[in-house]
Amino acid sequence: MTLQEIYKKYKENEEKIQKILQMLKKYIEENEEEVTATLQSVASGELEMPETISPEEEKHFRALCGWIVSIGLEQFLAIAQPVLNDPSILTRGITLDDIEGVMPEWLPPKEIVDAFKENGRALTRQAVLLTSYIFYDEFHYPQPETGIYDIADNPFQKLKWLYRYWLNQLEVAEQGSGLEGHFTKQKDLNYEDIQIEELPEQPIIPTATISCAGDLLAVDVLTPENSPHLFDEITDFYSTADIVSANLESTVDECRPIGRYNGEDGENAGQPAQMNTSKAMFDKFRREAKINYFSTATNHAMDWGVSGVNATLKVLKDSGAYYSGTTKSDASEGEERDGFTIIEKNGIRIAMLAYTFDLNGYEKYIPANMPYLVNVVRFNDADPTPDYSLIEKQVAAAKAKGAEHIIAYCHWGWEFEMYPHVNIREAAHKVIDCGVDTILGNHAHVSQPAELIPREGKQDALVIYAFGDFVSYHPESRNSKLAYIVKFDLIKFGGKVFRQHIKSLPIYIVNQHLGGKRYDCRIVKFEDVLKDPDGYGLTELEKRQLKHLNKKVWNDILSPLSGLDAR
Repeated sequence: MTLQEIYKKYKENEEKIQKILQMLKKYIEENEEEVTATLQSVASGELEMPETISPEEEKHFRALCGWIVSIGLEQFLAIAQPVLNDPSILTRGITLDDIEGVMPEWLPPKEIVDAFKENGRALTRQAVLLTSYIFYDEFHYPQPETGIYDIADNPFQKLKWLYRYWLNQLEVAEQGSGLEGHFTKQKDLNYEDIQIEELPEQPIIPTATISCAGDLLAVDVLTPENSPHLFDEITDFYSTADIVSANLESTVDECRPIGRYNGEDGENAGQPAQMNTSKAMFDKFRREAKINYFSTATNHAMDWGVSGVNATLKVLKDSGAYYSGTTKSDASEGEERDGFTIIEKNGIRIAMLAYTFDLNGYEKYIPANMPYLVNVVRFNDADPTPDYSLIEKQVAAAKAKGAEHIIAYCHWGWEFEMYPHVNIREAAHKVIDCGVDTILGNHAHVSQPAELIPREGKQDALVIYAFGDFVSYHPESRNSKLAYIVKFDLIKFGGKVFRQHIKSLPIYIVNQHLGGKRYDCRIVKFEDVLKDPDGYGLTELEKRQLKHLNKKVWNDILSPLSGLDAR
């Protein structure tokens, strides 16, 4: 980077921090009594801490809150503001020495200072945690969207994202939405719906089996060397279907940097990283997991521009896989620009559609004459509301080509939240109204529940809001380690196709650190991990978290799925 570029980056960081500071100052001025009471409740131990923080972190944070209450919020802000006004400090990171140089007489107790000096990252975590208790509802509850979804250019939303990744994957729904109760009731519904004994007698009932999983994001430590047995323990369930599907959440472009890219020398830090999976890892998806359909409409689809889309589609086509969600730039008018694919298995024609809610700010790089490049439907937006005309058009085209069951992979929602937002449930109903029979959701990087949506004169539509991670690396997110796979049959009789025999398999994502750059990355059955926690290289923290994942996440939040047999 040139000196001019470095200075520009300094100024950009300064503006973002100042924006957060101004918001913080204004909020505290308007809500000082409420914020002080919240911090006092933390200091006294009345208010619970996220279960993901260590006892030591909790001890230090409660002491920190007590100190802030004792000196007053106004004086606390006086400490932060002079430090954050210096762009050079913003770039290299804030230390306690910086704070000591500004307000030495107002420092916290020595025990806290010493603990943070030894671990700069601990200070950052405490700062994020503190912000979450100042803006309590904003951080602890999903917030309804009121306008256009935008996280790429919103520093406050990025701070909330960091809190939810590091500290608290939200296990509550929007306040007053009633969604927890709604999904709890779903476990009482009949997910089989059509019983085999009810079917009219006929010599052969055509059947196609479909298995579905979450996000394929093979970056960071997920390399072929670190994953020799990646799928070994789940192929008996996942890979034994006619259509084995998953969501390809990155490009596969050998001309681009492999992995998570934040620019040269990290000049794009703070922006959503550009993702790119190696051809070798993609080959594992095809060869070992036997994935033969990939959804390609994701928020990372345009990370590497038009050339990244084209390169990925060439890899997919050369591999013989089915795909939908993106279209090559030089596609000719007509069928090549349909944006969906129809797969015929055992006499049943199944349309596979895919859509994404956002492109991380890279929408601007889609040429005006190539609107077909990525299937974008802005599900998360509230004002203006999403335009579903693309789905209506593609459903109509698929049916005109003989599709008998229509499946849509929908990339939507908010990351590290365990329940879909109210507007995402509304979006699901709209998508079903467009003629889609089954929705397979992704993007949250944690699992979300499923539901059946009644349809007059038709079998209920199945909606999976989020499978969670599949091949992905989010080591600090407890709830990202538990995900699930769904498998079901489509049967054909009387000229109609019905869904039958829904099964779900909870999976656990193991990323065992073997030292240095060596890892053992595997996807295993959750029930096996529960039976033998010592057999999978889990850390002591991960072992302690299993009880919560089983009781709260799998058997409570995901209860409609936990009641389905995986055999």
